[in-house]
Amino acid sequence: MEPNVNPKDSGTTRSGVFQTATEMLGQMRSGQISAVELLDLHLDQVCAVNSEINAIVAFDEDRARHQARLADEARCRGEDTGSLHGLPMTIKDVFSVVGMPVTGGLPHLSGYMPESDSEVVTALREAGAVIFGKSNVPEGAGDHQSYNAIYGSTNNPWDLARTPGGSSGGAAAALAAGMTPLEIGSDVGGSIRCPAHFCGVYGHKSSYGVVPVQGHVPPGPNSLRKAEMLVAGPMARDPHDLELLFNVISRPKDSSRDANHWPLPETRHQRLEDFRVAVWLDEKSYPVDTRYGDTIEGLVEDLKRLGANVRAARPDIDPSASQSTYFKTLFGEFCASAPQKIYDASIAAREAVGGDHGPYGEWIAAATTQALRTWQGHLEHREQMRRKWAAYFREFDVLICPVMSTVAFPHDHHGADHVEQLARTIEISGEKRPYLDNLLWPGVVTVANLPSTVVPTRRFVDGLPAGAQIVGDFLEDRTTLRFAQLLHDRLGGYEMPPRWRRDQSH
Repeated sequence: MEPNVNPKDSGTTRSGVFQTATEMLGQMRSGQISAVELLDLHLDQVCAVNSEINAIVAFDEDRARHQARLADEARCRGEDTGSLHGLPMTIKDVFSVVGMPVTGGLPHLSGYMPESDSEVVTALREAGAVIFGKSNVPEGAGDHQSYNAIYGSTNNPWDLARTPGGSSGGAAAALAAGMTPLEIGSDVGGSIRCPAHFCGVYGHKSSYGVVPVQGHVPPGPNSLRKAEMLVAGPMARDPHDLELLFNVISRPKDSSRDANHWPLPETRHQRLEDFRVAVWLDEKSYPVDTRYGDTIEGLVEDLKRLGANVRAARPDIDPSASQSTYFKTLFGEFCASAPQKIYDASIAAREAVGGDHGPYGEWIAAATTQALRTWQGHLEHREQMRRKWAAYFREFDVLICPVMSTVAFPHDHHGADHVEQLARTIEISGEKRPYLDNLLWPGVVTVANLPSTVVPTRRFVDGLPAGAQIVGDFLEDRTTLRFAQLLHDRLGGYEMPPRWRRDQSH
């Protein structure tokens, strides 16, 4: 259902919707625009561009308009409801939001209406955010594309024939197209980082356990356990907005509170020149398309020119062992709560037909029925790797590496679940490779529970944006966020896709 706006407003992008969230909040505080007017601008923009992007798939306009009016009335009384007072935004359709369905792209949850907000949504509302819509995801949030049988396919704003990434593809596409100033994504296989990279925006994969994921679907609408490696994090067009939103959601409360939480460390440095920057681009077992790799090399040269301390250095881990442990943890976790049909298919994954799927079919099959002793071995190996990463980050402050193997690729909707995806391939430097190779660079960060901020390199491959991961040590989220801000302030960041750039120039 589309928002209720005047048809005469459709067809042209709205002026002002590409500002940063910080700028919008400042304009509301100064009285230049009201919360209701800002909400209307974004609803108009959705009406103007969403038909070709299909990023926003559910709406609660009446509730949002009521909340925006309350925000304006509170401001008139001199009251401030929080750091996001009156700001409209959307949220990925894996988080429960009262008044809208939560499906996780799963057909059997079509139309399911939650009775309570997820904890991250509670934090947003307490900060004054006005949530007006949900963004699209792949089925079960399990793909680097965003399409499902309920809402259809989301297109990349830079090229409608390409994927915006997944699973937070609707979120990244909505940001890139000016339909929302902020989003919350989730990530276990690059699901924040891939879409940010593919759509030319910013995304932050938080350290494990820092942002609550209660109310996330999958595993299920009423599941209470905390899934291994799964995190939530902010997405935006500006890295300063990332930290603004991170500060709101990185405060576990209610059922997510436990004795392990403490204030996160402050950033290690405030000046770009003080950062010790490692670069890792040449891992042979983690292929990277040559032209995409060149964009990261260009970013590294920019850093050197600015006086940053940069050198190539890889962590003291076994990349192949890290890869194996990641996949067996990932698919063991996923298959434990998968519907019976997918569980049965996973057991038979080593015989999956079509495509050259390398070791992935065998890993999926092994992960599905692994013994508890094997699972505990993976947990032990992950902790050993995290200790090695900690030693690495005593020598370096951040690591720059690829987000994944490629930039945004053409839509390929052959199959929906992870077993059917074994039949797909991607092209890396002119060579056909297994589709799941695109999980390798995200996985090496995820398996060790590390934070990662994706930044645009401001370079393009065939007109498509390319991003880079800025990785830090466990719980050092503020260090990677600050480094991203410094890059932005010195080099620039988000660029508007050409179709809306033309509108804005008139």
